[in-house]
Amino acid sequence: MIEELRERESGSEGEARARGVAALVTLQLGAHGRGFTDYTLGPESGLAIDPFLVLSDFQMPQPFFPPHPHAGFSVMTYMFPDSAGAFINRDSLGDHSRIEPGALHWTQAARGIQHEEVPEIPGQACHGLQMWVNLGAQHKLADPGAAHVSAADVPEPRPAPGVRLRVVAGSYGDVRAGYDTLTEFTLLDVYLEPGASLIHTLPAGDNAFLMAIDGDGLVVSAAGRTAVGEHAVALFDHSGERLRVQAGERPFHFLLANGRPLGEPVVFGGPFVMNTPEQISAARARFSRGEMGRLEPSADFGRSGRG
Repeated sequence: MIEELRERESGSEGEARARGVAALVTLQLGAHGRGFTDYTLGPESGLAIDPFLVLSDFQMPQPFFPPHPHAGFSVMTYMFPDSAGAFINRDSLGDHSRIEPGALHWTQAARGIQHEEVPEIPGQACHGLQMWVNLGAQHKLADPGAAHVSAADVPEPRPAPGVRLRVVAGSYGDVRAGYDTLTEFTLLDVYLEPGASLIHTLPAGDNAFLMAIDGDGLVVSAAGRTAVGEHAVALFDHSGERLRVQAGERPFHFLLANGRPLGEPVVFGGPFVMNTPEQISAARARFSRGEMGRLEPSADFGRSGRG
């Protein structure tokens, strides 16, 4: 279907990529053991989407990440509505939340926190998104915290026939998500029925991306037309563009996000993200001193991985 869309709407693939989006990358499947797989865009890709740091479309049927720290950014775990299973989130501040299909949990790590997320029922696959969102220098040492939003509380405007849209963060028109974040951004979860279209304007000055979760579609703007296939990410650089996203003969499930770039240095130190190497060393010292709290594992993980 994606080849048909290219031929009908956009000419050659090279022309579509050059004119339609700043970059288009197809993510590779990562298999990490214990049934955990993901399609991840992170710092190793060399593609920056300031203020977004990591995007991961994951499937996890068994506990994989034991309690681990974060500092200098915020972490969102959003369970897709079609997920078979739910997550249990625990953190060193005492939170214990069930992230059911369609729900999300926002962990503001800031100066440091530990958390753990495991499938509620081992063996039942959990399909979701984990996204790391950077914090500005003035917020990197703010108090850690968390917000939980149940599936029923995620706003679902209906902008057009055949379009199902959920405002996971930020706003869509006059509809806003029910929580605030230190770094402002918008994340929309969109499902288009075959042939349906969503028209959306990206704010000028924002970086933005479209992440295809399932199916394929066409992105049309004044700059050009781009066919986007399953597990691809299209990046829009300070676009301010009015987009039309159209599904082909199959349903198209995708995420559409935008955020104002912070424009600050970014230094990764494993689970910590700061502005300088010295700040990474300070975060590691805080963790070693126990200042990010304590959290015992809730399950026998067998092995650990990246959190």
